[in-house]
Amino acid sequence: MARRDWDRSFFRKSPLFWPIARAAAVLERFAEWPAPEDLALLFEGEPPVRFVPARPRPRRAPVPAEARYDARIALDRSVPTRAASWHDLLNALVWASFPRAKLALHVRQHRMIAARLGDPHLPSSRTKEQDAVAMLDEGGTLLLCPRAQRQELADAMKERTGAGVADMVTRGAASVAIFGHAIYEGLACNGPERVNAAAYVVEVEAIPAGVEARIAAGDAALAELLSRREPIRREDFGTIAVAEPLALATASRSSPGGSSPAS
Repeated sequence: MARRDWDRSFFRKSPLFWPIARAAAVLERFAEWPAPEDLALLFEGEPPVRFVPARPRPRRAPVPAEARYDARIALDRSVPTRAASWHDLLNALVWASFPRAKLALHVRQHRMIAARLGDPHLPSSRTKEQDAVAMLDEGGTLLLCPRAQRQELADAMKERTGAGVADMVTRGAASVAIFGHAIYEGLACNGPERVNAAAYVVEVEAIPAGVEARIAAGDAALAELLSRREPIRREDFGTIAVAEPLALATASRSSPGGSSPAS
């Protein structure tokens, strides 16, 4: 993931970028890497957070609770962002596409860390719930599926190559939206490669026809999950392969809503 060259049309190289394609299209106006402050342009309407230059981390000095990454988002609505970083740029694009879920995620992470202040194992170790939430943030996907086909999807997810889920996507019986910015980073820097992703299944009466409606449904469902009182567990997520069959299936649908982000 060491790539640093700027490619303003990176999202047009794979149909799997469809959930962030609207926001990513804004980047095509930039001939060079946008500054963190420029990323406010990715949002439609008033941004819920500000992207600010990340400060160097002290190597050994303890970090005050209010200065930690998640605390700055939860308390100050500012997202520390490194310049010329694919990882942080893709994080900003996920913010612009799934703002409710991202805010709920970091508020939850902040509360979990704040509850552990004084723990001698903080921050070098994490609880199982922290691991589950971090896994979703970096490597999560959303699977929208009609209730009537939920069992079919469960059976398809047992197939390790991803062909079963890809077939359902091809037929319009499921919709896969990548949420984790580390998966997007891999697509941007390395191209399509097999990644096992954490999949959160969202049951719907019917899959919405339009891109924005699908994104909104996924954003709302993830925000609800991340705001619940009960702990979030690894068992809340299945596993799917983000691999070539899924990319081909997504391309065959010409992206949700009928227009490909690669067009």
